[in-house]
Amino acid sequence: MDDDNLEKINGLIMEIMDEDDDERRVLLADTVLELDPNNPIAKYVKWQSSNDDDDEAIRDVSLLVEAADGLRPMIGHLDMDDDLQASVHSMYVCMLSDLASFYYLTGKRDLAYETASEFMRLDEECDIVGRVVYYATLIDRGDFEEVLETADQDNCETPPGEYCKAIAVFEMEGISESAAKNLLNAFSLDADLAFFMTGIWSLDEAIPDEEDAAYLEETMMAASILSELWNASEDRLAFLTAFAFAFGYITGRIEDSGEVRMIEKKFSENGYIEELEEARDVMHAKLALGNDRQEIDEEALSAFQEADYFGLLDE
Repeated sequence: MDDDNLEKINGLIMEIMDEDDDERRVLLADTVLELDPNNPIAKYVKWQSSNDDDDEAIRDVSLLVEAADGLRPMIGHLDMDDDLQASVHSMYVCMLSDLASFYYLTGKRDLAYETASEFMRLDEECDIVGRVVYYATLIDRGDFEEVLETADQDNCETPPGEYCKAIAVFEMEGISESAAKNLLNAFSLDADLAFFMTGIWSLDEAIPDEEDAAYLEETMMAASILSELWNASEDRLAFLTAFAFAFGYITGRIEDSGEVRMIEKKFSENGYIEELEEARDVMHAKLALGNDRQEIDEEALSAFQEADYFGLLDE
């Protein structure tokens, strides 16, 4: 390829990186492919634009595979001080995340693990989807110690990672203070996620936020994968659900009268209802005064820890 075409392609790639409009990105990708039919960045953009409901969706994933395979040989040689090359590196990591999730969701768990492992070695931007796939494959394999080691070394503390860490500790120790504290930490990062994972809230009822649609899509995918992991055994699910019910009760996340009566009956039987009712009244009063939800959650979690509510999980 001559220098003029190479310079033009690089300019178009930079435009793609900076462009927020999807239709414009596809047009730019088409222009790149006219100049370089094998360009991996353009193939990735074309794959991203494909309709998941299309009959050709499975065929389209070949574009993603080709894009990742095309970039892989050069990734270790990129100059991260160069803006274009650093952007190419980031896009390659995104490709790995997408490819790992595709393999996982289509049942190709070995390929998912292989791809997610490469992702974990390269990602520095705390991508949620790639991490949940990696931790999920480890849990599928029963590699609970690896989950803990990786989570401790990971420079990104993410909700899926912490919920998976809680599963690993629970599987290794059963119901313990350590397992409960790991679960509490996961709630501190994203409490709502637990209500989707347990089925207390329906994934179908998630309200899209136009300003944060990508975050919602990412969260729902993570919740779907994590839900399968927690529902893999009755003991796991009971461990998570007990805490979710108690936390939801005192923070106002559970409002259905039937569910409230069920929670009150359960915790009356194990001797925790008075503490829960007292905490609920305090939190609900603060919510009525307009206190910030995040502050309420933090205070609720502190109340759990200080009052030694961990015992309510041992039921």
